[in-house]
Amino acid sequence: MARHVILLRHGESEANARQLFQGAGSTPLTVRGRAQAGKAGKRLAERRFAIVESSDLERAVETARLAGFEPFQRSGWREGDIGRWEGISERLAQDSYAEEIARLHWDYEMRMGVTGESPRQVADRGCAVLHDLVGRLHDGETALVVTHGGLIGAVLWRLLDLPADRRRLAQLSNTAICELAFHDHGPALTRYNDAGHLGAVTDWATFMRMQGAAVVDLIRHGVTHANLERRVQGRRDEGLHPEGHAQSRRLGEWIGEVDEVYSSPLGRARATAEIVFGRSPIPVEAMVEISLGEWEGQMWADLEAAGKLGGYPADGNDIRRGHTGETWSDVQQRVSGFVNRLHESHPGGRVAVASHGGAIRAYAGSVLGFGFDKARLIGFVGNTAVTQVVASTDGKPAIATYNVTTHLEGGRAG
Repeated sequence: MARHVILLRHGESEANARQLFQGAGSTPLTVRGRAQAGKAGKRLAERRFAIVESSDLERAVETARLAGFEPFQRSGWREGDIGRWEGISERLAQDSYAEEIARLHWDYEMRMGVTGESPRQVADRGCAVLHDLVGRLHDGETALVVTHGGLIGAVLWRLLDLPADRRRLAQLSNTAICELAFHDHGPALTRYNDAGHLGAVTDWATFMRMQGAAVVDLIRHGVTHANLERRVQGRRDEGLHPEGHAQSRRLGEWIGEVDEVYSSPLGRARATAEIVFGRSPIPVEAMVEISLGEWEGQMWADLEAAGKLGGYPADGNDIRRGHTGETWSDVQQRVSGFVNRLHESHPGGRVAVASHGGAIRAYAGSVLGFGFDKARLIGFVGNTAVTQVVASTDGKPAIATYNVTTHLEGGRAG
């Protein structure tokens, strides 16, 4: 069994509200931030935590307490020291330090604000305290850490071995949840920037829409009989299980309005889109599930027992699934070709695409710069989970959220 760590960003602070740069300095939460912390606490109340820790800065400790926890405070969870940038306005920072701020996306050795920490130092410190925490967990246990957006970003850059060239993961929302699973083979990001308790579209995605980007909600279909049976299901078509209908209805109550709805042509994806949005989607062949060739319709357990999977997927080799099916890179190319161009047809808009777990996960991997050899670093996508992507006008997409299932919390769908 895996060990899990939830990294929760603090609620809105006074510095956040005033749009001031804030690193190791400290300000309390705003009224809005306190409300955010309370909403996050209601979601986290359903989880059991073996360990609860936080940064020792006021905004993190206050968030933890308002969420219903008394954390053990550790300075290692602090936000990065940003030196001379501390307390200056975001506008002044962009006017005076635009070049240095831009360098943060690729120069991980640069000290922030001249006298502060470098991104690499923040990553080193954050990973050290994270690995210490994971070492104190037993299999199946979960820890909660209330910390800061910059530190979380630096830790994920290190753990996921992300290219240091541009933003590939969106800016974190206040009280957003990121979840990591630590297996014997290493960590995996199972959820990113989940602030579903505050709404279905993140503040950063809303800002990017104003710049002309398209916000794309990638939705995995509801659960099917094959999913529940652990039967191989790629291009094999079948409808939703009754629970899949219930999941889709619950998603429809949460997700809000979109400008257009697309889907894979397969029945389970089309049905999900119709239930969620109350209209027929536009079918898109590029969003179909990965073809699993000769494995289609068989039981995964039977294939493994018979040795028909070879070393897949543990060996990281991007084989044609079922001998005659597709590779991971095949799926990445066709899905990217459709999603990354949506800003051209829907500038500043929001669109939904009902698709499949394998297709969505492969696409997320392409945004993060992963080949199949690194696929283990991102978790599987849940049924009716939403992964929100910003298709930017510069042709460089970013993941705004990953694997969000806020609508399914509070009891089993169906």
